[in-house]
Amino acid sequence: MESRYIVSDPANLLSSGDTDAYLAAALEDIVGNYPPRSRYPHEILQGLWSGPTGMGYLLLQVASHRPDLVISGQPAMHWARAYMAGSRGHNLRLGSHGCGIGDEKLAFEAVRAAVSKDPQHVRDFVSSVSQILAVDEYPDETLFGRAGALYMLRLVRHWVPGSNARVDPAVAEISNTILNNGPNWKWRGKRYLGAVHGDVGIFTQLVLTSPSLAPRIEPLLRRLLDMQMADGNWPSSEGQTHGGKGLVQFCHGAPGVISSLLSLREHFPQLHDNIDRAVSRGRECVWSQGLLKKEPNLCHGIFGNALTLPPGHQREHFLGIAAPENVSDMKKSDPTGTVFERADYGRSYSALTSYTPSAVWTWLVCREEEPRVLAYNDI
Repeated sequence: MESRYIVSDPANLLSSGDTDAYLAAALEDIVGNYPPRSRYPHEILQGLWSGPTGMGYLLLQVASHRPDLVISGQPAMHWARAYMAGSRGHNLRLGSHGCGIGDEKLAFEAVRAAVSKDPQHVRDFVSSVSQILAVDEYPDETLFGRAGALYMLRLVRHWVPGSNARVDPAVAEISNTILNNGPNWKWRGKRYLGAVHGDVGIFTQLVLTSPSLAPRIEPLLRRLLDMQMADGNWPSSEGQTHGGKGLVQFCHGAPGVISSLLSLREHFPQLHDNIDRAVSRGRECVWSQGLLKKEPNLCHGIFGNALTLPPGHQREHFLGIAAPENVSDMKKSDPTGTVFERADYGRSYSALTSYTPSAVWTWLVCREEEPRVLAYNDI
């Protein structure tokens, strides 16, 4: 099988360049080529994953991190409000895409509350969340399941001061349901382990939302740490080994586990040494196998992998490869046409799986000691 990744040349390491300029250019690209609309077609509405709500949340984060930035003559908060203002139609309903971060109704109501700070918008969101408990068929993972609903409850609690009284009872109910469904959670009939569809994503949303749950999660986290493979990676699902050549991306494999462990570490003092060893070995795997040929993005590309590497030459090299001029040059010089092919599932300007919005988040946080991932552990 053809290799999924590009082999790094230690003698020819790159640097990330002017990330502020890249950030400004990517933001101008978004508002110019994917501008806010007065009405959005149903087929582009994919919650925080893809579509205007994901853009609104990304711009809200930009406004928080860089209130000084001006995009096409307006501050980032102007654009966050603009993306949330357009009509989503009259038939937006819960469950069209599960109940996780990919569900438009929940994501729209959560981000609308975060942007407006309106108590009525908080009430509307919590009322929708309460409907999740009446449906047994929802999974428990992050993209389509209850762990994603927990993330959005945390989102509202983070961005809307004084919302705890309404949000916390829903947090407790959803968390208890997830825990009662475990510990052998499944998605589409398989025991996934990664950040988006598997165990470590569920652990992360449970504990970051309710740190008091850490003691209940500790034995499960120990089990996950023990499943690390010889090359430092984790299998995408229980029972798989891939001969040491598994997926190395945020969704499945070491990058998502590393990012999760770095966020969880403070809540598991008895596991600090275990976590530190696992992160170190996992980063070796990312460095050797994580320069992916897919178009750079957060979920399954170089951007997400770069953010799991420590500050220094390794992260810089990954970011340098993913810089727009290098992506363009490498695509032009590749005779096979397989380097940096689109990997966004046909959803242009997906916040998590296409180049430009992923670049915005990456250039925004890449100088942090331990940068986190949008719509996962960023709050």
